[in-house]
Amino acid sequence: MPGKLNKIKQMPSLYQGVVNILKEAIIAGRYLPGEALPSEMELAAQLGVSRPVVREALRALQSSGFVVIRRGIKGGAFVGDAARLGLGDNLADLIRLRRVTVAHLYQVRSHLEPEVCRLAALNASEEQLEKISQMLDEYRAADSDDQRVTLNARFHRLIARACGNPLYGLIMDSIMDFTEGFVRTIKPQGRLIHNDEEHVQILAALMARDPEAAERLMRGHAESIDREMQSLEETYLRIKDENAGA
Repeated sequence: MPGKLNKIKQMPSLYQGVVNILKEAIIAGRYLPGEALPSEMELAAQLGVSRPVVREALRALQSSGFVVIRRGIKGGAFVGDAARLGLGDNLADLIRLRRVTVAHLYQVRSHLEPEVCRLAALNASEEQLEKISQMLDEYRAADSDDQRVTLNARFHRLIARACGNPLYGLIMDSIMDFTEGFVRTIKPQGRLIHNDEEHVQILAALMARDPEAAERLMRGHAESIDREMQSLEETYLRIKDENAGA
């Protein structure tokens, strides 16, 4: 569970101070897209302000897309998608237009993700590693392909958010947005593009605080995924074109 937020310092607008602190926490990856923020009462106590100030800040964050307010018994303030770079849909469009290929994407990912994994081995907190471990347990218990696709991508997202550089987390979110869409498009074709055991090995390297092993294992993992994705690229494009023309 994310640590407590610091109380805000005196400034012209208390609600803007709350906005700034919550926005910084979201961008830094302390709260992932879709996760609930603390309740109004908890935020007011942590930040040293009144609940009306918190409520006003949450409305402002909702207007900018950083937060989604849900009503009802299971309601509250949840992290929206505004903290992402929004490249996932653009990547899908560029690949469909044949302006970018899966090979181009891999060139970026092959330089980025092994370094992200190396940094995570050095910088991840015990809480972040436990979260990744719990996610793998959820994957093993998943009873649908859709759940497994989401959780596989979440593994990569969580590592990126644990590396200590929030920009890496934002970029990996966008890459995984596209990858999830690619896998869901190809899924009916019955091809396996992912070796689940590699995630277990990567987590073991992270928990052992072995940056070299973590980097090497992630590089091999990315290479194996890329080989399968490149072999399926034309099928993906055909399905997308057929769906667009339907």
